[in-house]
Amino acid sequence: MKKIKEKAKKIKAKKKPAPASKPKKKPTKKKAAKVLKKKTAFAPKKNKAEEADFSAKRVKIKVVGIGGGGGNIVSELSKKLKDFSSQKIDFVAANTDNQALNSLSKNVRTFAFGQKLTRGLGTGRDVVLGERAGREDAEKIKSIFAENKDLYIIVSSLGGGTGTGSAPIFAKIANDLGLTVLGIFTLPFAFEGKKKMDAAIDSLHKMKENLNAYMVLPNEKIFGLAKEEISFTDALNLLNSQLSSSLEGLLRTVYSPGLINIDWADIKTILEGKKKVAYLNIAKSKSSQNPDDFVKSLLKNPILEYKFENADNVLFNVEGSKNLSLQSLAQISRKISELAPNAKIIFGLTQNPKMKNELKITILATASEGKKEAEKGGPKTKPNSKKKKAKSDNLKNIKTSVDKEAANVQKKEEDKEKVEKEEAPEAEENIRRNALEIKEAERKAIEKEEEDEKIFEIPAFLRKKPR
Repeated sequence: MKKIKEKAKKIKAKKKPAPASKPKKKPTKKKAAKVLKKKTAFAPKKNKAEEADFSAKRVKIKVVGIGGGGGNIVSELSKKLKDFSSQKIDFVAANTDNQALNSLSKNVRTFAFGQKLTRGLGTGRDVVLGERAGREDAEKIKSIFAENKDLYIIVSSLGGGTGTGSAPIFAKIANDLGLTVLGIFTLPFAFEGKKKMDAAIDSLHKMKENLNAYMVLPNEKIFGLAKEEISFTDALNLLNSQLSSSLEGLLRTVYSPGLINIDWADIKTILEGKKKVAYLNIAKSKSSQNPDDFVKSLLKNPILEYKFENADNVLFNVEGSKNLSLQSLAQISRKISELAPNAKIIFGLTQNPKMKNELKITILATASEGKKEAEKGGPKTKPNSKKKKAKSDNLKNIKTSVDKEAANVQKKEEDKEKVEKEEAPEAEENIRRNALEIKEAERKAIEKEEEDEKIFEIPAFLRKKPR
C-alpha cells in the first residue's frame, strides 16, 4: 500500500503546473547593441570584390533603338550582349512600322508609336511625318524613360523617316527628365544621295544639345572594314559587330569587379555635360605585342574618328591575367596620357585568370564640341538648317592628296634646277658675259647716234669748215 501511495504522490506532483515565470524585461539599447555585435561577429564578411559586384549589379541601363535601322542594331546587340540581359539591361525598339517590330529578336521589347498617324505602316522615309508621329505620342514616349535607369543609350540610323524625324523628340524628353543619355547614330552611305545626308545632319544638330555625349558612325567607314565583294547585309553586320564589341567592353567594365574598380560614378563623370563628342573602342592583344602598336590599334577605331589631344576625360580599363607586367601597363598608360595631355584620366584594372598571355583594354573618351569646332577654325554657331552641308571625308582626303602631290612636283622642279646649275656653272657665266657685252654694244650705238645728231644740228657752211 505504501508503494502505491508513493506512486500516486509522484503522479500528482508531475501534473502540477510549473510556477509562472516572471515576464522578461525588454532589452535596453545597450544590451541590444551587444547582442547584435555578437551575432554579426560570427557572420562571414563580404570581400571588396563581392561588395563591388553587388553595387555594380544595381546599375541599370536601357538601350533604345528608334526607327527601322535603330531597331535592327538594337536587335543584333541584344543577341551579342545576352550575357548582360540578366543584369538589368533592357533593349527596346521603337518604331511606327508594326511589321518591322514583329521581325526583331525576342530579347527586344517593342514599342509602337504614331499609330493614329501612320496606322502602323511606317512613315515611308518622310522625315516630317516621323517628327509628327513623335510629337503626337510624346506622353506615351515618356513611359520609356519613366523607369529610372542610370544610363539611356539612344541608337538610330539617320537619313530615313521615323528615326530621323522622331529621335530628336526622344532625346528632348529624356533631357527634360534630367537623365544621362548617350547617343549612337549612323550616317547614310554617300551613294544614297546628298538629300538623305542633309536630313541626317539636320537631325543630329537638333539632338546634340539634349545629349550628354554622342558618337557618329558613318556607313561609309564599312568600306574600310569589308572586303571588295560583300553583300549589303553582311556589311551592316560588320558595323553592328564592331559596335557591339565596344559596348560589351564598356558593360564588362561596369559590371565586372576589378582590382582597381571602375564604377558608375566614374562613367557618369566621363559623360557629364552636354553635346560632347564620344569615342569608344576595345582592343585585344598578346602580351608579347609591342605596347606602342597596341595603343595605336586601341586609339584608332575603324568606324569612328576622334582626336585625343582634344579629350577632356578619358576612362580606360585594362583586363589581363595576374601575371600582367607592370612595365607593359606603365607603357600603355603613359602613351595614352601623352596623347591626351589635358584630360582627366580614370584608370581601372581587372584580373581575369582565364586570360593567359592576353590583354584587353576598353577605352571611353569625351571632348566638348567647342574644341572640335575651334579645331576647324570656325565660330561656335548653329547654322541655318537649309545651309547645312555635310563635309565629306573623301573630299578632305582628296584635297590633302592633291596638295601633297603639288608640293612634291614643286620640290622636284626645284631639285632639277639646282642640279642643272651645279652641272653647268660655266654655261651660266657665258650667258651672263654675253648679256653684258650686248648691253655695252647698245650703249655705244646710242652714243654714236647722239653724236651724229649733233653734227646735223650745225649749219652746213660750218660743217664744211675744216676743224
